[in-house]
Amino acid sequence: MAGEPWAPTLPDVARHIPRRTRDTKTPGSDQLLGTFTASTTPTSDQAQAVIDAVVGTLLADVGPLPSSGALVQDIQTAARAAAEWRAAADIEVAYPLRDADLVVYDQLNARAADALATLKRVVAQAGGGQADVATPYWGFPAPPPWGDLSPGSGIEALPAGSGQVWEEPVWPV
Repeated sequence: MAGEPWAPTLPDVARHIPRRTRDTKTPGSDQLLGTFTASTTPTSDQAQAVIDAVVGTLLADVGPLPSSGALVQDIQTAARAAAEWRAAADIEVAYPLRDADLVVYDQLNARAADALATLKRVVAQAGGGQADVATPYWGFPAPPPWGDLSPGSGIEALPAGSGQVWEEPVWPV
């Protein structure tokens, strides 16, 4: 999934959660590396796996992104932002160090939801993406006159002279 031209890089995601780029291998170091490496938690391989999963999930949710047209640059920018925020949120919740990390996750999750909504709006403006799944339309034939005698069933509109008579049903008491 990292082959997508709009897929975020490790530094793209790391800028949303810079505390996760702290060097954990060097004793006494408090340096923020600005990206994920073998010295961070998560490592670069772990963070890349999250990014790849997010890109795949985003494509499954939104549908194929247009690769040409007037809005292609806007779509790719919105897709990158949506993937960055979602990956940052997923990393934050996967590696909590303290209770406050769950509050940070909630904030990142809200930003990710907003970015996804923006992406869907831009894709819809471009005429692409998946159509919203609607409730199926069920079509049934009209019941035969003898099948439903309740008011509103259409039996009231019997043709004149058909020999059929509407009678109010009698319900057992």
